[in-house]
Amino acid sequence: MEYYTYAYLREDGTPYYIGKGKAGRITNSLHRIAIPKNEERIIYLKKNLTDEEARKHEIYMIAVLGRKDLGTGILRNMTDGGEGCAGRVISQETKRKISRSHKGRKKSEAHRKAMSISAKKRKASDKWKASASASLKGIMAKEKNPSWGKRWWNNGVECKFSIECPGEGFSLGRLINKA
Repeated sequence: MEYYTYAYLREDGTPYYIGKGKAGRITNSLHRIAIPKNEERIIYLKKNLTDEEARKHEIYMIAVLGRKDLGTGILRNMTDGGEGCAGRVISQETKRKISRSHKGRKKSEAHRKAMSISAKKRKASDKWKASASASLKGIMAKEKNPSWGKRWWNNGVECKFSIECPGEGFSLGRLINKA
């Protein structure tokens, strides 16, 4: 029970899009429909649903409010709802193809900034933090950690990361490039 249904509202408070999702889908910028800039115009309709319940509720709400493209109502949804790929299993071959198609692509400065802003909005749940902590225990503990006991050393020109001083003229600390 982690799914929900949501609506994007016009300035007059009427909905223009109904969707279903989980996690951050409600504010995900991959929509074909524009997300309202004012967060007060993004609302949850129902929460704590199963995937099937969320699909049914999305279909119901779209049917009740109608679609503009069909001339039956006020929504800009392009389908009757209930689709999506929740639970979809992607083959390893498909994952490799997707990976290859993304290799070498450069993201624009605007895209990188948008990703940064989005990442800063996300908050890790306590459950996730506990899981991540448990998975790292033992792997990164003391001697198993490749950085264990190492320190930064510099000679005024270059930096080295090692347990012992790498040679004459080196002192503890890291150079900071202020260029």
